[in-house]
Formats: sequence, C-alpha cells, structure tokens
Amino acid sequence: MFYKEKIIEINQKLKNLKNGKTAVWCLGVHTEKLAEYTDLLKYNIKFFMDKNADMYGKDFEIYGKPVRSPGEAAHADIDYIVISTYKYQNEILAELKSRGMEEKAVTLYSDTDEGDFYLLPDQKNKDCYFTGNFSSWNEAAQLTKGYADDRIAEKVLYATRQVMEHKACYERDSVLFYTRDYNYRLISLFGILAARKNHINILDFGGALGSEYWRNREFLYKFKTGFTWNVVEQKHYVETGNREIASDELKFYFSAGELEEQNIDIIVLSGVLQYLPDYQGILTELTGLGAEYILIDRQTIGSQPRICIQHVGENIYCASYPVRIMTEQELMEILNAEYIKEAEFESETDGVRAYADGLEFRYKGYIMKRKD
Repeated sequence: MFYKEKIIEINQKLKNLKNGKTAVWCLGVHTEKLAEYTDLLKYNIKFFMDKNADMYGKDFEIYGKPVRSPGEAAHADIDYIVISTYKYQNEILAELKSRGMEEKAVTLYSDTDEGDFYLLPDQKNKDCYFTGNFSSWNEAAQLTKGYADDRIAEKVLYATRQVMEHKACYERDSVLFYTRDYNYRLISLFGILAARKNHINILDFGGALGSEYWRNREFLYKFKTGFTWNVVEQKHYVETGNREIASDELKFYFSAGELEEQNIDIIVLSGVLQYLPDYQGILTELTGLGAEYILIDRQTIGSQPRICIQHVGENIYCASYPVRIMTEQELMEILNAEYIKEAEFESETDGVRAYADGLEFRYKGYIMKRKD
C-alpha cells in the first residue's frame, strides 16, 4: 500500500467515530503525524492516553486535550478508542480486551500493512523520500541543493530557542516535539559510567545545535554527575552555537581532532554517518579517540550498498542531499578493530523501514563497547 491510499483508508475508518466521545491511545510521532495528515482532530476527542501519562504532569495537554493513563480511561465515559500505533496495535488490543473495552477499539492497520502510514512510499506526499542509485557520491551531490544552507541553520536555531524557553520538549531537524521522549539507550550508558566517574565527556558528532543534549539533559541531571556535551558540526552551526547557545556544559567544535585531549567517554552518532562523503575516515578518526562506548542510531542499513538522494519537504526544510545506504558488514569492518557490538536495535525515531525507489532499507542502531 502507498501513503496516499493509506491516508484515504484511515480517514474512512475515522468516519465511524461520528460524534462519539473519543480517546486516542499513544503519544509520539505517529499521533503527531495522524493529527497533521488525517481528519482525526475534526472528531470529538476527549483526551489522549499514554502509559507514561504521569511523567507529563496532571496539567499537560496536547492539541488542547488532557493526557490520561489507560487506567483512568477504563472508567471514563467514552465511545471509541483510536489506537494510534502500528507496532503496538495488537498489544493494546489485548489490553483493551482484558479491560472489557475491546468493542470500543478503532484500529488503523491490518496484518497486511507494511508499517506506519507516514513512512509508506509516495514522493508527492512525504516530508522525506529517497530516489536514485548513483555510482558515486559526487554524481549524487551534483543533483542536490545541499544541507549547508544558512536558512536551515536559522530554522534549527529558532526551534532550539523554543526548547530553551520551555515552549517545546525538544527538536529534531528543526521539527518541534511537545511530548517527552528520552533516549534511554544513551541514558543507560550514561548511568553505567556515572556509577564510577565524577564527570562524563560526550562527543555528539553531527549534533546540530545540541538536539540530543536538550532532549535528554533533564534526565541526565538525575544522576548528579557532571558532564560536558561536545558537539562537532559544520562551520555555520559551530559559529551559531558558540555565539548563541554555548555554555560550560554545551560546547561546539569544528572537528573531532579538537577533542583529542579530553578523554571522551561516549560518542553519539545519530543519523549522521550516512551523510558523510568519507564516513570511513571519520569513523576511523572517532574510534581513535578511545571512548568507552559508541552509540549509533538512525543509521541507514540495507542488504546492499547504495547512494541515493534524500529529498526533504518544506514542512521540515526544503533541501536535498546525498545519502548512503550501507550494509552492516561494511560498517562493522571499521568498528570491529577497536570495539565489540554489545547490542543492536531498530530505530523508531525515523520509523523502522523506509524505501528508495521502492527498495526497502532499515534504520538501525548499535551500542559498541571498546575492547578491554
């Protein structure tokens, strides 16, 4: 199924809500996309549901509606519960059944669906899509607008300021998010180190204006261990970061080489390696810093190597740039010299799967630990 067809199907299912009192189960990207692209908010939504409702606080609202726990919803006078997730739909259905509320469920997916609706392939209706199979990076680069655009940096700066002023929870690629979504894998690594270190140095390669820092810092403070978050980025981001944002805790650098003397503990590579012309050289340089852990996330992995063009729509920022879909083998060939793979996982930030001219690839993540 394609994106446009799925939107039509979802809207048809939502028509069944009519004027009934409705709850929506699950916060996160899926619900945000559902609100943006479908007719969901036209209906009589009474509240949103999430197992982490207590974390947001009793006065927290989304789209002008309160957030409640599933336990509270069981006693509410509602007619329908829209299950806003692909991955956990069956799990939630089972829980509703155990509560005697299965007949109120409105499901959006069938067993034949491929994944979250907003990731299904359709070039004209997606904020982000991939095309081509180029013989070299330069060949793809000649057909792109690029990422090093001052207007993009300005948009990222605006979004970052919104987060700094507590008007949003965090930003990613200039898109604002209004619900908490901590990176628990990063937090777990931080916790391991915090048990035996007084200060932790993090290198966030390609970290924009500190997106992951702003996203996770409130949780990191719970460990009572000092840390420095070091971002390595392109020239205009570093200049903007140092001028507008930098602090004793958050710093910006032009290259990883500037951090050779800082005893880096964790290296974060979140959705960055695939956008580097010489990712092999950069990754070799980073492994030479001796960090105990490397956390790779949002990494494009396919069954065969491929260079494409990624197109980003105006809803995010209008741009296009080369992107490399690599195999896990070629990634690990560099890492295995100094590190062992402790864990791998599917990244849900960008959705588990995506398509380049109809050929599927995956977003994956890895936790790498330095060899003793």
